[in-house]
Amino acid sequence: MSLTARELLHKLADDAGLTYPTVAKRVNRMMRKGSGLIESVQEIAVEHKLKPSKYKINPVKIVNETEKILREDYTQTLMISAVLGQMVEARGKERFPPPAFFAYTEMLSRISDTPRDVKSETSVEIEERTTRVIELMTTLVSVLCEWSEQGVVGVAGDCPETLRDIARAIFRKTKLLQGGLWTCISCGNIVEARETRALMCIECDSKLSGSRNIEDRFESLGGNDRKGYGRSTE
Repeated sequence: MSLTARELLHKLADDAGLTYPTVAKRVNRMMRKGSGLIESVQEIAVEHKLKPSKYKINPVKIVNETEKILREDYTQTLMISAVLGQMVEARGKERFPPPAFFAYTEMLSRISDTPRDVKSETSVEIEERTTRVIELMTTLVSVLCEWSEQGVVGVAGDCPETLRDIARAIFRKTKLLQGGLWTCISCGNIVEARETRALMCIECDSKLSGSRNIEDRFESLGGNDRKGYGRSTE
């Protein structure tokens, strides 16, 4: 069973004798019309006389792998968070989709015992971990949430019960952002998106006005226990 959307689409492309870009474009079009990721992939599989049940993704395993990565080392997690925080504020192709970022902050809220710097990671290792987390989070929101041309429009019908709280939080925060509101990653308060600084409300930002390093800002969110990160109370 594939773990990320890219892996799943590559498998379908190979089995169906198609190119990856062809499959990816077709799936994207189907999802914009309201079909789920797995539903779209399985429909294409049927068209090519392939067994649809072969093409699945287990979101619970995605969560487990993500938690494993985030628990490996505190500094590594901070650096991953810093990169994703910068990417969600970026523009164009470099932007990390907000729904995927919200999924990531929900993942952060699930861990509170990440050890302090037990090893030294190389820049290559951190880049690999960051890339993997990006793939995992974009896949997770694709299978937990219901999509349309407007983006996230609800919780997917086949979302596992144990992960519905994450899906609801992603949907809620995405709807707020579409309405011009942002959930502060520090205190969790809802504020005007245009009034945020480095993903924080003005009040939280002012408390950290002496720190320009986004890694330091993430580190301040709850200390080693990290009870912040804009955790959903739903």
